[in-house]
Amino acid sequence: MKFIYHASPNLRQKLSTKRIMLELMIALCAVYVFTLFYYYTRYDLERMLQAVLLLAVSLGTALLTEGVWALCTKQPVLRYLSSSFGWITAMILTLMCTINTPPFAIGVATFCAIFFGKLLFGGFGQNIFNPAAMGRAVIFACFAGATTDAITGATPTTVMANTYNWLPTTSASFDALLERVGSIWDLFIGWYPGAMGETCTALLLIIGVILAIRKVIDWRVPLIYLMTVALMALVLGLCAGVEELWLYVAFHLCSGGVMFGAVFMLTDPVTSPTATQGRVIFALGAGILSMLIRVKANLPEGVLYSILLMNMLTPLIERALDGQQVRMRKKAYTITAVLAVLGIALAALLGNVMESAEEKAESLALAAETTTVQEVL
Repeated sequence: MKFIYHASPNLRQKLSTKRIMLELMIALCAVYVFTLFYYYTRYDLERMLQAVLLLAVSLGTALLTEGVWALCTKQPVLRYLSSSFGWITAMILTLMCTINTPPFAIGVATFCAIFFGKLLFGGFGQNIFNPAAMGRAVIFACFAGATTDAITGATPTTVMANTYNWLPTTSASFDALLERVGSIWDLFIGWYPGAMGETCTALLLIIGVILAIRKVIDWRVPLIYLMTVALMALVLGLCAGVEELWLYVAFHLCSGGVMFGAVFMLTDPVTSPTATQGRVIFALGAGILSMLIRVKANLPEGVLYSILLMNMLTPLIERALDGQQVRMRKKAYTITAVLAVLGIALAALLGNVMESAEEKAESLALAAETTTVQEVL
């Protein structure tokens, strides 16, 4: 994390690190309570207890890892734990996982997030990558096929990616999609299975506004990120000929980890640029990468890896904007404009070259017919 010093006199802010982390913890608890309510109401007590078990395993692993580290480095354990905030990482990581994640998988992921993602870099405030995102990447890479008997249904982003290739161009195909995953309203209020903390867009919006008003997070980061995703989805849909355009944009915003990433992940002050202009560039780049990974990569979700990629670019952004802020402002505006034009151009290109769900079905049918004819001959 880069610190900017100014000559005296200075004003002492009321906002401290402990207060920021306390309010983040309260916000995460609100999301987690909704998760428990959803799985108990929609399914049963067993599903709710599964969510409790996952959080307990993650919290226990995080505290144990940091406690052992404090002992090995000869630091007071309780004082170290109170200033390292490992439980915040554990809560975010748990809420990024689905309910069918095995407890041992989240335990391993939490250890990797705390030890490799934070402690080896020097501890809280010195890590390069977002630890929770790193832990979720470990689950993606090592435990993608491991599930329990809780809930194994496909998430909306998985259905959209695998069945419709992210382009249900006709109203009929979009209606068929919503019949499988629920209405846009269901996606907005989070009444569908998915990553435990990423489903309720309405709650995350309210929490994001409250945290921004209380200056716990920088409001520019989630706003720029969400606007980038929405604009790219709009341009992509226009160029691809999507009939239900506003529903298509709303689906991108309300599904997957877009809203959760905007509120809790991108706003991490340790792994994002310090300067305001740098944070704008950071959010803009993450939005572009999220859409590119979503529609063209082998993964149905792009938020996680877009955050990790932009974490790697944070030192470069800091270096590019280092110096007097007035002098660097024009440079920041230029970089922002270039990125914005690049994002719109990429969305337009994808809209013209991507194969829609209907075209994909026709191609498969034609390929099957050709194979049948060849077998007959």
